[in-house]
Amino acid sequence: MMSGVRFSSQKLNLTLAICAMFISAASFYATYLQAKSAEQQVKAMTLPLLQYGTGNFELGTNKSVISFNLTNGGVGPAIVKTVIYKYKGKSTLNFFDYLKDCCSNELKEFNSNPSQDLNITKGGYVTSPTYNVVVPAQDKLEFYKLYRGELNDSLWSKLNTERKYLTVQVCYCSLLDECYITEKKGVVEPVEACPIAD
Repeated sequence: MMSGVRFSSQKLNLTLAICAMFISAASFYATYLQAKSAEQQVKAMTLPLLQYGTGNFELGTNKSVISFNLTNGGVGPAIVKTVIYKYKGKSTLNFFDYLKDCCSNELKEFNSNPSQDLNITKGGYVTSPTYNVVVPAQDKLEFYKLYRGELNDSLWSKLNTERKYLTVQVCYCSLLDECYITEKKGVVEPVEACPIAD
């Protein structure tokens, strides 16, 4: 009789130990899933979505303005690391190199004008840096704007034609240091890190 009771007690202890192990494993797995879900939620709340765009008219002023911009359609800020300008088989990190490639004669004529003084009413331009710049969510960085005027009619017309042949590849990171490359509208690829600009 005593051995039977001892056997039942051992069996009960073993069953309880196995149950405790299963409960611990289930609890660990539930905690893991909860942590993963929280991490994904944080990523989703800080995810930037940067896209390149260009236009030739400014709605606010009703002026003919060629603009090149990066727009952040995401929910988190984008830290721009590298911008590569691709035009007819050539690639450069400098927007002004693209201008020389696309519109060399017109650019020389514009730059040689003695009255060229960046006056936007006469056809000046405005630039902004694109390296290590933060573009807030739902905001836009206009990195080059050329206002049409008496000083730059030929440059404006040439650039307006040639801008459609420009492709811009942007590598940017989120605040969580997750990086992405985009070149075509709506196509974003995650990368380990952005290439370092020389």
